[in-house]
Amino acid sequence: MGASPDPIVLPGGSTTVVLIHGYTGSPAEMGLLADSLQREGYGVECPLLAGHGTCLEDLMPVDPVQWLNQLDAVVDRLQQQGQSVVVGGLSLGAILALQVARRRPSIQGVITCSPPIISADPRALIAPLLAKVLASVPRPPDDFVDPTTAERIWTYNRWPSRCSVKVLELIADTRRHLAEVRQPLLVMASRLDRVITVRGVNRLCERVSSRSVQLQWLENSGHLITTDAEWRTVAAVTAEFIKCLGV
Repeated sequence: MGASPDPIVLPGGSTTVVLIHGYTGSPAEMGLLADSLQREGYGVECPLLAGHGTCLEDLMPVDPVQWLNQLDAVVDRLQQQGQSVVVGGLSLGAILALQVARRRPSIQGVITCSPPIISADPRALIAPLLAKVLASVPRPPDDFVDPTTAERIWTYNRWPSRCSVKVLELIADTRRHLAEVRQPLLVMASRLDRVITVRGVNRLCERVSSRSVQLQWLENSGHLITTDAEWRTVAAVTAEFIKCLGV
């Protein structure tokens, strides 16, 4: 875990892509995608979500509304500067991107990587009980196909239990309001991912009100598709999706 957890801000043209990292992770897991998008002429911002990038204890009291407020502030600032804004995220970041988009019709497009619409982690079913007896639980085992992925990320090695319950509530709220997402949507996921489910990916594609939904399955990546073996495919598909938005 030699990468930096610092926010990423890369200047570009008239369109900025706001990339959102995953739960207990950091902007580092979006770094390869961010660099690739900047080479295509787009600005990129990857904020560090509250409670991340420091120590696990800082994440324990955080409420997801804090992350949404952070992202609202980023989008407001960019739009006030005259930027067209596309939002995208990995895992929890994908959930947050959907939440931002459903409340902001002015967002031009949405990119969801490894969206955990329905979790494959059996602990999700007993998360409220675990939160009463355990302050934190281990993260799911890494499922990297490319072992050097570990060198490109910065993450906590445990999940805070009470915050995790709130994350699951946010995911449930997102499922209930998928029809409010109307922007063009790109969904990317790996068939080897042990965190998400095919059923959840299909539900996302079927329930949104987007006029355009593009689904890209990967065959040789783990959950962190933005930095694992097929990250170049993720970057190329993302760039083409944004180009087709015409912004």
